[in-house]
Amino acid sequence: MTNDRLLPPDNPLLTAFDSGVVRDAWSRFVDRQDTTLSGVREEIAQSWRRSAAAGLSARSHRPPHIGDDETLAHLRDANQALIDSTKRTWELLAVNLLESEGLLVVTDATGKVLDIHGNAELVAAAGRENVAAGFDWSEAAAGTNAIGTALALDRPTFVRTEEHFCAAAKVWNCAAAPIRDLTDKTLLGVLDIASVGTLSTSHALGFAITAAQQIEHGLHAMNLGRTITLLSWHRGVEHRFRRHPSLLLDQKGRVIAANRRAYELLDAVPEKLPIADGAPTTPENGEWRVGETTAPPSSAEGTRPPNEGAWDGGIVTLSVATRKSRVSRHRSASAKTKIPPAFAAVVTADPTFLECIDVAARLAQSSAPVLLTGETGSGKELFASAIHACSNVADGPFVAVNCGTLSKELSVSELLGYEPGAFTGASPKGHAGKFEQADGGTIFLDEVGELPLDTQVHLLRVLQDNVVLRVGATRERRTNVRVIAATNRALEAEVRSGRFRSDLYYRLKVLNLCLPPLRERAGDVELLARHFIRRLHETYGLGLKSMSPLLVRSLQAFHWPGNVRELHGVLERMYILSGSPSLTMRDLPDDVVSVAETAPGVASKRPPDMPLGEIEAE
Repeated sequence: MTNDRLLPPDNPLLTAFDSGVVRDAWSRFVDRQDTTLSGVREEIAQSWRRSAAAGLSARSHRPPHIGDDETLAHLRDANQALIDSTKRTWELLAVNLLESEGLLVVTDATGKVLDIHGNAELVAAAGRENVAAGFDWSEAAAGTNAIGTALALDRPTFVRTEEHFCAAAKVWNCAAAPIRDLTDKTLLGVLDIASVGTLSTSHALGFAITAAQQIEHGLHAMNLGRTITLLSWHRGVEHRFRRHPSLLLDQKGRVIAANRRAYELLDAVPEKLPIADGAPTTPENGEWRVGETTAPPSSAEGTRPPNEGAWDGGIVTLSVATRKSRVSRHRSASAKTKIPPAFAAVVTADPTFLECIDVAARLAQSSAPVLLTGETGSGKELFASAIHACSNVADGPFVAVNCGTLSKELSVSELLGYEPGAFTGASPKGHAGKFEQADGGTIFLDEVGELPLDTQVHLLRVLQDNVVLRVGATRERRTNVRVIAATNRALEAEVRSGRFRSDLYYRLKVLNLCLPPLRERAGDVELLARHFIRRLHETYGLGLKSMSPLLVRSLQAFHWPGNVRELHGVLERMYILSGSPSLTMRDLPDDVVSVAETAPGVASKRPPDMPLGEIEAE
């Protein structure tokens, strides 16, 4: 239980309540402005004074309604997630509250009632006393009451019958607790347990706090699910925004992810952007501003449709205002290392790899197929994406296909598409294949050596004639697609063994580029490691951790069979598990150190085997 849930040290639940004393004090206060208020809890006395200062008539005032049905509908729509979560919580607490004739009331962050649950007869009776959806129970509108006073005090609160300021509310015993967003602690609403006297105050307050916490965790789980859906959608469309600084925001404008361009533009990526008029905005600071916004389709699984144009999460692109000097500096740095902007994500200082970048940039200017070869994790997909980004079809889609995951039975229909009813289980609407989806852009056939021979025949026809014939179709469809293929296999050997068609091989390797493994770029290991640590800090926020010299030598000595991808995985594990601001040999996984420590000049990470000087240096 968090501190903001706790009652003051002088627990008022333990204070004897004399309704007659409180009633007499209330009468003196209302009729004769007697402010001594002896026998009244201090927080209630202060609330009475605030209520009187608001001009409320204690004997006749009733909480007002916010307006017509349309206004109420808009209020409920804006708080639908809170309403839904409260309903689920009610289902858990219903048995106990129904037996004690208790009501569960939920309001928005300003005290306006959104929904009410309980015995149908009691709900109807409460409605006649203005305890119903649309009524304002903030302290300024309804006087002292558990909802309004909990908002005013910003903590769980109970108000007994005679403690209410307005006479119409004195039938109720109420206990309320604020409901907060567990991520940023913003106030979402208030949960109130109201009874006509059969539920004890301590039990009511316990119910209110428990129910509020249950709702908070339900909303948090819902938000996590929405965030995962947004991230999944973002992975499928982020290639469209590679050339522009972009941020992925959640429903409240909190930044979930940022691309490399955004980090290059901004000194610090903001934690949150304000949402105004149903869209993300940014203060006019003269440096950068929000450009276009893109939201996921409402049909995406787990994503509820936006409310009347309200922002429900998505991508925003940033446009530069007065950061020309920063952009110019970045371009100058790129020019010095001879790395075209499209290849900015490639981290290297190795002359051979820089030459690969130069060759790839020239390959991009042609529309002929490109075959990228190299070991797993050597950067083939990164190069494919960069080639697309600096080609003449850069504004078109970039569709990546892992051929190794395509089954023999479905690979043709996945690549070329199918007509309605083409086979059992086919969609009645048919399906556009990957080549049609990539029309006007680039298709990246990763692990192309894994394609079944039957599928290779169909692929050859597409490459030769630029036409697609869907499964079950009689009419060909013309496409304009740039093809980039990649493999970690030796395709010449595959051709000789009959596992890969020679005609397809020679069609794919019109332009060929072989990427060297990381072990041949030992000078890049430290550069990549420091780059990954910066990115891991941006992702996890655990600090910009340093590396000991011995660790750097060990990383450079390892042969990295998984190449850059494996190096990133090892650094991520070390970064997360280490509690120190400096990564050392002790953080290195055993499978890596067992190989690395056999290299010249590298000592074991086990202290007894290390020279004293090395131990002291660590």
